[in-house]
Amino acid sequence: MNRLSAVVWMLLIVAAAFLLYMVKYQVQYLRTQVAQTTRDLEVEREGLNVVAAEWAYLNRPDRLQQLASKYLVSSEELTVDQVADIQEIPFPRQLQAAASQDDGVQPAAAQVSRAAGDRR
Repeated sequence: MNRLSAVVWMLLIVAAAFLLYMVKYQVQYLRTQVAQTTRDLEVEREGLNVVAAEWAYLNRPDRLQQLASKYLVSSEELTVDQVADIQEIPFPRQLQAAASQDDGVQPAAAQVSRAAGDRR
C-alpha cells in the first residue's frame, strides 16, 4: 500500500510538472504576442500622427484660398439663366422591364404601344 501511494504521488508530481511546463511556455507565447501587438499599435499611432500632420498642412487657409481662386473661378460667373428645372433636361429614353398581366415581363415600350392601340 505504501508503494502504491508513492507511485501515485510520483505520477501526480510528474503530471503537475508537465502542466506547469506547458503553462510556462504558453505564458511566454502570450507575452510575445502582447509585445508584438504593442509594437504594431505604436507603429499605427505614428502613422496616424503623420496623416494628421499632412492633413493639417494641406488644409492651411492660405493654401485653400490659392486653390479656390485657381479652380473655382468659373463658379463666380454663374447666373440665374444657367439654372434649370430637372424636368427640362432632355434625358435619353431608357427601356425598363415591367410586369404584364397576360404574358410575363415585357419592355415598358411594348406596354406604351399597347396602351396606344397597337395590339400585337
